[in-house]
Amino acid sequence: MTNRRTLSFSIFAAALIALCLPAVVAAQWTRYPDNQRNRNGRYDDRYVRDSVQRLDRLAKDFEREVDRSLDHSRRDGTRSEDRINDQVHQFRDAVSDLKSHVGNGRDLNRSRNEAQRVLQEARQLDRIGNRSDYRVSSLWSQIRQELNVISQAYGFYDRRTNNDDWWRRLPVLR
Repeated sequence: MTNRRTLSFSIFAAALIALCLPAVVAAQWTRYPDNQRNRNGRYDDRYVRDSVQRLDRLAKDFEREVDRSLDHSRRDGTRSEDRINDQVHQFRDAVSDLKSHVGNGRDLNRSRNEAQRVLQEARQLDRIGNRSDYRVSSLWSQIRQELNVISQAYGFYDRRTNNDDWWRRLPVLR
């Protein structure tokens, strides 16, 4: 009799866990950045604001690390070092302007020009970038993640690269 009760309880417990597992997974899934969008396909206001704040912190760290890396390289004291430091500083200023204009993140139109400037400065840095140092490379990777969030939130992403139309891959019949 005791074995039957134990077996019944074990089966009941396993069934309860199996039924609750999808709810737990769904609750965890909402923490991923791509799932922070509302019903209109736009990012949550708080998520955009937090992303800009993270980008501001990363831009400051990136500026400091690039300067340190250049000071320990062959470019130390050259015009190339000055040019790179100036470009990184312009990027940091653009991010700072974006942070001050984004406010609480509810009206993205107020900060649209600043977001576009940040993405433009980032493209310039992508061309120059001396990312041989591991720390600099790691910071730039984190910055790129935040830039992706910002470009999608403002609608600046390239539709050609984000469009997965199956019919475009079909061969043209003539």
